[in-house]
Amino acid sequence: MKEFKPLPDQPAPNDVVGPIHWIKENLFSSPLNTLATLLILAFLGTVIPPLLDWLIFSANWTGTNQSACTNEGACWVFVIAWSKQFFYGSYPAEELWRINACLIALVAIIIASYRLHKDLRNKVAIPLFLLLPFISILILDGSWIGLEYVSTDYWGGFSLNVLLAAASIIVAFPLSFLWALGRRSDMPFIKSVSIILIEFFRGVPVLALFFMGSVMLPLFFPEGTNVDKLLRVWIVLTLFMSGYMAEVFRGGFQAVPNGQYEAADSLGLGFWQKTLLIILPQVIKISMPNILATFVMLFKNTTFLLIIGIFEMLSTTQTALTNSNWLGGHSTEGYLFVAIVFWICCFSMSLISSSIERKLDTSHKN
Repeated sequence: MKEFKPLPDQPAPNDVVGPIHWIKENLFSSPLNTLATLLILAFLGTVIPPLLDWLIFSANWTGTNQSACTNEGACWVFVIAWSKQFFYGSYPAEELWRINACLIALVAIIIASYRLHKDLRNKVAIPLFLLLPFISILILDGSWIGLEYVSTDYWGGFSLNVLLAAASIIVAFPLSFLWALGRRSDMPFIKSVSIILIEFFRGVPVLALFFMGSVMLPLFFPEGTNVDKLLRVWIVLTLFMSGYMAEVFRGGFQAVPNGQYEAADSLGLGFWQKTLLIILPQVIKISMPNILATFVMLFKNTTFLLIIGIFEMLSTTQTALTNSNWLGGHSTEGYLFVAIVFWICCFSMSLISSSIERKLDTSHKN
């Protein structure tokens, strides 16, 4: 008897695969879908060509002042001329390497948390993350490590948005985890304190917290103590972030099945071993979409610092628009540039979050 040998798989018919099939199924599958597709194409055909012409083809790209904006398109000369202030604020030009070093260190640590072996990840990446905010402060300030002192009055621009948001997230992450544990605690005092902190910082508007941090917080320090405004803002942002993140973590704790706790107890693990090694990874996996949403919210909330006179990117843009040399009405270009930069950062955070979710996926799909 001859041995049975199955024939190779045949390719799918051409009429059920490929871009033409996708277009038929998704864009022209019914008269209503066809009408909607045609209306959308007509709208895009009407809007996109003049928009591209204004943004790119008729735009002004070269020059150093407002007189170079002679075309009818966007005046990107305004953005180029103010790019240093947009990204670095008033930080001295000869010391910009410090800001770049802090930003490179942040990116390097994020990459290291992906590339390092899992046995080194927790031992190296996490301590570096926790130390980064304090090392960055020492580098940017300079006076503590023998560099030229740069007052926080000169810190600003988009780099301040990034570093302040990153420092707040890094410090708030373990703090919010402890608040979430405290809210679930059986000890009345710890539970009550955790609930009060969470509900206060989660329930008060962030603008009110900023005003409290800049005006009221100094009243709680000893007389004669001068706490830097930027440090006060960092404390407020960290506590605000902790309040939201604590509730995210609490939802993750409640979603973990009780069997996981019982299995950890059956292995004889202590409370912190059970929490950090068994429960926390599952909490992060479950809560990752909400964690990302909270990160994005905090990052965008750094623009509210303009209310209390800190020159982050949006505040710097408004200052540039009131400059006597640029009174030609370039607000559209300025605000559009800020929106694009923030969108790129938020979208990058979304990609990182998706990558973390895939790494933590244990569904074992076939």
